[in-house]
This record gives sequence, C-alpha cells and structure tokens, in this order.
Amino acid sequence: MISVSVKIIQDYIPKGRKNRPGYAMAALYITIHQTGNTSKGADAKAHAAYLKGSTAAAAPVSWHFTVDDKVIYQHLPVTENGWHAGDGTNGPGNRTSIGIEICINKDGNLSKAEANAAWLVAKLTGDVKTLKAFPGCMKQHYNWSGKNCPAQIRGRKNGWSNFLKAVESNLKTKKPAATLGSVDRIIGVEVDGKKVAESGVFYDGATYVKASYIVGLIGGNVTGHGDHIKIALPKIKDTKKLESELTSLKLKIKNAQAALL
Repeated sequence: MISVSVKIIQDYIPKGRKNRPGYAMAALYITIHQTGNTSKGADAKAHAAYLKGSTAAAAPVSWHFTVDDKVIYQHLPVTENGWHAGDGTNGPGNRTSIGIEICINKDGNLSKAEANAAWLVAKLTGDVKTLKAFPGCMKQHYNWSGKNCPAQIRGRKNGWSNFLKAVESNLKTKKPAATLGSVDRIIGVEVDGKKVAESGVFYDGATYVKASYIVGLIGGNVTGHGDHIKIALPKIKDTKKLESELTSLKLKIKNAQAALL
C-alpha cells in the first residue's frame, strides 16, 4: 500500500500522429529512462509539449510518462505501445514495456524526481495486472538497446539497486493504524427480544454485525473468497412468502440495530 501520491496529468499525444502508433499492448515490463536534458525548464510539462510537436513525431519517439520533482505527465495509455526502447518496431522493449522518463533539468531536484518515479513504478505494479511480478518487471533502457540510460542512476554506485529499493519501500509502506479507526467496544445482539450468541462491534463511530449472520437470518449464506465475498440468498418462488420473509427480515434487522445502539 502506497501512503503518498504524486499528481498525474494526462496529456496524451493526439491519435494518428506517427509517434502514437496505437498498437495494443499488454505490458510485461516497465522501462526506466532519464531524459538527458539538463536545460533549465526541461521538466515534465516541457517534455509533454515536445512529444506533441513535429520533431518527436518525425523521429518518431514517444513514451508513457515523464516525471519531474513536482508532477508526472502521462503521454500514452498504458495499453498502447510507444517508441522509446531503441529495439525496433517489434522489439519487446517497444512493444511490451511502459516507458518512464525521469527529468534531469538543472533547475529541478533530481533526487525528488527519482523518488517520484519510484512511487509511480510502485503504483503501476498494482494497477497494470499484466506486468511481471516486481522486480522481474523492471528494465533499464540499457537492457533493450545497450544505450547508457538511465545515465544518472547507472552512474552511481549501486544506483539501480537503490532505485529498486525505493520502489520496494513504496510497496511496503502502510497507512498508520491510527487512521484506520479502532474498535471501541463489543456489543450484544438481540433478535425478537432474545439475546443471541452473535456479537457486534462499535467501530469508528458506527455499529457493525457480521454479514454472514444478517444474511443467515433469512436462510442465506455468505462465503469469503480472499478479495471479495459471495452472498447466496434463499430461493423463494412464492411471492406472498417472499413478502412475508422480507417483512420479517426488516423487523429482525430493526431489532438488531436497536440492540446495537
């Protein structure tokens, strides 16, 4: 779970331009680049403008995200390929990887830009389900074409391994427990005026009873499946009987809620 966030501005290259090829992509990898542009003002916004211009279209060159020390610009959907890896029209870098460029403009904060890129990578590993598991999804531009890129990261001792550690740190970060609320007390439950074995909780200003118990009152069933639950309600074909069951259920829930409060 990622505890911080960086603003992502979608500013796509227009469809039909030569540097937006439009090939469908189920991304397997994330490729890290650094822009090579140290000029003042060569931030993410400036690169977004460049990619929509004639020079980038003529090259053609494109990638998915540009990251600076303040913001992230997205230039292509992650379901379309770009031309950024230097391994050809059908190369796996170009056709199966999401390209991220990190700004190195001298009026920016490089460390912060790299930290923002690490955050973005962590976010993408959760959002893009086709990616290989981290860190197997991670590539340098160098891995595809032999170019010394990302040059600043590669030029430091343990630069790449430290970048991967920064990504991993984002993946492991969790919200402080205090922000999740707390169970204040256990509450007894009464149904039709009779106390039952089931108990509820008063949690973060609200009252709760297990879904399985409430559904079970009408003869249904609740099962857990890791990231979701399935609720099976009883099949009642008789309309009058259904109305009676619903009336009874409403009364039972009302009595249960009254007992919890």
